[in-house]
Amino acid sequence: MRKVMAAVAALAATLALAGQAFGQAQKSAFHPTKTVTIIVPYSPGGGTDVVGRLVAKSLEEMWGQPVIIDNRTGGSGSVGAAIVARAAPDGHTMVLAVSGIAINAHLMKLPYDTMTAFAPVTAVSYPVATLLASPTLPANDLKELVALVGKEGPEKRTFASPDPGSRLIAERIFDKAGIKLMHIPYKGAASFVGDISAGRVDTGLASVTSGLSLINAGKLKSLGIMGTERIPALPNVATFKEQGFQGLDENSWAGLFAPAGTPPEVVSAIQQDIAKVLAMPETKAKLVELGSLPGGPTPAAFTERFQRDIRESGETIRRLGLTAD
Repeated sequence: MRKVMAAVAALAATLALAGQAFGQAQKSAFHPTKTVTIIVPYSPGGGTDVVGRLVAKSLEEMWGQPVIIDNRTGGSGSVGAAIVARAAPDGHTMVLAVSGIAINAHLMKLPYDTMTAFAPVTAVSYPVATLLASPTLPANDLKELVALVGKEGPEKRTFASPDPGSRLIAERIFDKAGIKLMHIPYKGAASFVGDISAGRVDTGLASVTSGLSLINAGKLKSLGIMGTERIPALPNVATFKEQGFQGLDENSWAGLFAPAGTPPEVVSAIQQDIAKVLAMPETKAKLVELGSLPGGPTPAAFTERFQRDIRESGETIRRLGLTAD
């Protein structure tokens, strides 16, 4: 009986320690006092929306407060971003935006100063960009697209993009490849992948996350991906670098921003909690499965990347002579 009691006591101690360890692992740095709203300024079902909902679920469990995703589309992400620029700087309202937010200032008049209106928190993920194509397009990779456009002539084929950031990446790809396609703007990736699949648009630049299910179903094909190596989600798709096109290694980001004036300690606390979520094996595995890479850099590191992207995108836009559609 003593042995049984000792075993029970040992088991209870083990469970108590395990529970304590779990609690410590989930202990939050940020302590919200009410519902936290993360504005996703793009269509529901798109890549950024999917990543936002994945992270929000874990943050809700960690923070003990509701974390809701609020889709506010329009203005290539600027409508949702403007709401956050005006919000109380307390960490309860943030925007999850892609790198197009750094480009909007160069292409449109905004109700905020992109460089100063936000407190960058962290890059939640680095969506791997892919050049999607209709299954009927007679080209299976970027090299074959170059040959096709060379045969047919410039701007005979079309490409879609859901935001200025995606368009700029596509234009960079085509610039490196020495071809020109006609641009067709859309409001969110979820709205144009169906048109590409149906052949109404030839190609489109989006995250792998946005097009993966249709690629796997054979209703879309990928002509290549950004980055330095292939990804598990699309093991048979070569990088543009593998295909012989240089300077297309760096992927964009999906970043979380608080309003300017949010206390640095609050920004840092939120970043620490997001880094914990992104380090969870199940979160990391899901992001990789979706064709995205986990983020989590410090606010200082992400701010540096954000400001660099603002500067460099302006230089590229001027060099290519791009304008808003």
